Amino acid sequence: MNTLNQFAKKLLVIPVLIILAINFFACSEDPVTPELENVSGKWEGSFDHPGYDGGAITINILDNDGNLSGSFTMRLVKGNHVQNYGGTIAGAKVKDKNYSLNLDGPNFMWICDLNLNSKNVTLSGDWKSSQSSLSGTMSTTKQ
Repeated sequence: MNTLNQFAKKLLVIPVLIILAINFFACSEDPVTPELENVSGKWEGSFDHPGYDGGAITINILDNDGNLSGSFTMRLVKGNHVQNYGGTIAGAKVKDKNYSLNLDGPNFMWICDLNLNSKNVTLSGDWKSSQSSLSGTMSTTKQ
């Protein structure tokens, strides 16, 4: 009977080892991470600017793992007078769905603090001039 008890105990060890091995390999895999949003592409929208009736902006963004580059064009309207500007952008993802973006034009630089909406289609927020006290808001939609 003693030999039978020892055999039964040995048989119980095998399922326990199998369960431990399964748990070890299941826990050692890398967790699935959610896909990060990528803001690459063409964004069009509007902005407000003190002293002007309105403004339109197009931003072409290349998002390389949260490092942003690209170009922009903007159109300012005051009465019947229109001014067109263009330049380059540089920026970075600051935290989840929040981006810092610099618009560097021919005689100005805007520093933008933009947020991506939950559906990843609207990029909007505040801008301020690096050279003066001018500031405003902008909102763009991914095209």
